[in-house]
Amino acid sequence: MEREFKWTAGRADFDRLCAVLSAAGPAVRLDMQAVYYDTPDRMLRDQRIGLRLRRENGAGVCCMKLRSAEAANGLHAHAEYECPAETLAQGLRALPAQGADPALCAALAAAPLAPVCRVDFVRTAQLVSLPGCTAELSFDAGTLAAGAASAPLSEIELEYKSGDLDGFLSAGSTLAAAHHLVPQPLSKLARALQLSEMKKPAE
Repeated sequence: MEREFKWTAGRADFDRLCAVLSAAGPAVRLDMQAVYYDTPDRMLRDQRIGLRLRRENGAGVCCMKLRSAEAANGLHAHAEYECPAETLAQGLRALPAQGADPALCAALAAAPLAPVCRVDFVRTAQLVSLPGCTAELSFDAGTLAAGAASAPLSEIELEYKSGDLDGFLSAGSTLAAAHHLVPQPLSKLARALQLSEMKKPAE
């Protein structure tokens, strides 16, 4: 189960957190272009499953996430499976080896999947040491898009990597309170899908 805090925040907030936390490795920049897919009847959305094909500094990665309920405190928990892939079909064939449900992957490979939204952003990531654990602190800046609608993206994530999970949860809550970080309860996918569901203003 993957766990991460999400906060709506800017680059200055990220730099401030980097200054107060102990770096556990060099900072990394990733250029991300993610396309999310679903069936015409929105089966994946209804089952809280995210399926995407993303370019990460040019390399293709297919990812499937099985999400829990969105959290008001910004703490997200989900099962996540990913593999290198240049196409969605290639990814769905390889995901079972990473732990994804083979029957679900086979059903999706035969389904009429189509893009439903896109997220383009630059990620600056830094491994940090927290009490008893290691986490990845990252800042994402870019654009959420669905159809002709778009919205800016600016958020910080703190993702658990190893060590004491309780220490990670406590440190995330402490950082949020100390630095007045605003929790983001929705995933990037959920926010992009909201754009597609917005009603056009009356003429």
